[in-house]
Amino acid sequence: VPPTSAMSGELSPTTARLNTLAQRCDEHPFRGRSVSVVNDLSTEEQLFLYEAARKLKQAVQNGESHTDFQLSDSDIAVYLIFMENSTRTKESFRNAASYHGCKVNVFDCATSSFQKKETITDTIKMLCGYSVGQSLFVVRSNLEGTCRWLADAMAEHNRCNDIPRSSFINAGDGRHEHPTQEFLDEFSFLEHKNWDRSSIHLALIGDLFHGRTVHSKVDGLKIFAKVEVDLVAPAEIGMPPEYVSRMEALGYTVRKFESIDEYLTGDHVAPIWYFTRLQLERMGERVLDRLEALRNSVCFRRDQQSKLPPNTRFYHPLPRNAECPTIPFWLDDTPLNGWDRQSQNGYYTRIVLLGMLGGKLGADFKGRRTPQSVTTATPQVKFHTDNWGAPNFVEQVVAPFALGGLGGGKPETSGGYGAGAAQDKIECDDGIVVDNVGRGSPVVKIWDQLYRIRRILSWNVIGSHAVHQGDQNFGRIVLPNVEISFLDGKTVKKLAAMAPETELKVIKGGKVVSRYRLHMPPRIYNFPNIVCRNKACISNPTSMQREVVPYFERAPGAPPKSKEDADEVAKRYLLLCRYCERPHEFSEIWTMQDL
Repeated sequence: VPPTSAMSGELSPTTARLNTLAQRCDEHPFRGRSVSVVNDLSTEEQLFLYEAARKLKQAVQNGESHTDFQLSDSDIAVYLIFMENSTRTKESFRNAASYHGCKVNVFDCATSSFQKKETITDTIKMLCGYSVGQSLFVVRSNLEGTCRWLADAMAEHNRCNDIPRSSFINAGDGRHEHPTQEFLDEFSFLEHKNWDRSSIHLALIGDLFHGRTVHSKVDGLKIFAKVEVDLVAPAEIGMPPEYVSRMEALGYTVRKFESIDEYLTGDHVAPIWYFTRLQLERMGERVLDRLEALRNSVCFRRDQQSKLPPNTRFYHPLPRNAECPTIPFWLDDTPLNGWDRQSQNGYYTRIVLLGMLGGKLGADFKGRRTPQSVTTATPQVKFHTDNWGAPNFVEQVVAPFALGGLGGGKPETSGGYGAGAAQDKIECDDGIVVDNVGRGSPVVKIWDQLYRIRRILSWNVIGSHAVHQGDQNFGRIVLPNVEISFLDGKTVKKLAAMAPETELKVIKGGKVVSRYRLHMPPRIYNFPNIVCRNKACISNPTSMQREVVPYFERAPGAPPKSKEDADEVAKRYLLLCRYCERPHEFSEIWTMQDL
């Protein structure tokens, strides 16, 4: 019940103000939103940002009034929380916040309670309450997925504590993404191309493995109708396969080259080159041992300049390594220099982004507002919903008939796939059979899967299990004299996540009376035995961010057919960590530690 005036029964001034702020957030397309990855703004929303930044820049250059772009609200607080070093991102955001007349707080991580092992969640909870208006947090961290977690966690915290909704802006998280760098990059490309979005052809050169700015290109380049990307890097620092796959899935033309020399020997060289520095601080010893060879592969030389196409432009997110820059300093005063203006554009695009999230800009936006996200398509089949909380991953295989409220069908012999074969006979008169586990996998892998299921579901002391060999190996767990009510919704979801395409068979009098096929759940969370294997992820236990709960979403793509082999099931049922977006095969997220 909200606080009220004891005399009049009216809402207190504080609650009335917060209700007004909440209503304004709900009504405005951008106010109170967060930007953790590029896709948190739809393509149309990104184009709105670029057009607004274009108008602002023109107004400034022409000496015209630009007050319409300013928040001019000293109640709004902008916190700059940089747990890694920065010059351009930090200073452009600081000046952008000052432009808006906001309260600017440069948080000193080195002297904060981070040094006393405080989690970032506890820190942000405190800072959210130190402003009477909205708080916008610009966060750089080596923990991947930090802003996604904070946006999720603080939404509930702020609501429960009568605090205006906060916004979180990812200023770079490990080697994951750097969305606001991508926004200024795309703005710079558009300027160079005179705002022609029909196509773009660019080369990405340097440390593509650790460089988060090039990872953000996967989604940022979608503003162009046709995209050609040339990846120029030795294998040790090449673009991670998951990003290459996403580019190809989006219809980009992708080519790979080991060095600039190899690239320039061919034809169809890109007119836009985007360099990144070699991120020595993130490299292991094995890569550092080849440092000189890596530098020779991706650092531009004088003798290569004559081989460039006309009107080529170089870009770089900066900084450059003064000892061995990928773009040498003698190019600074040549027409190839696009990086200086690129850096300046960060000021304008970040002014506009703060203006959007602060509610000044975009009130009249009419384009698609729903951010692009992981899809969770499910099979077009009839799902069982009676006993397990309306799951959207349990397919009822046979038509129902009255049997203890479960439904069933015409009783069949207890066989399933390959019924009639001696090795497929189920030795069970009454109970539940978990059938077709790991179908098509090697025998050893199926045994591991059965062991994992029994340990995690605490089925160690009931029933039996076996692996059946044949054209397609499969595993089976038999739980005799067990009713279907033994499997609650949480257990069924765990089982589906550990062994998708498994079948549950209800046995009565030696006959299969009900069959349910388990597909991969769209989302997996709140289980004690799951973990993101990316040690840089904020949800990984090594990060010591104890409040963060591992959370996985099923990757886009149709679910496999029931008889596909295990390798195909694993490929199609990839799971993405909600925070760092690292892909996992479904077997990888489970841990038996502490069991």
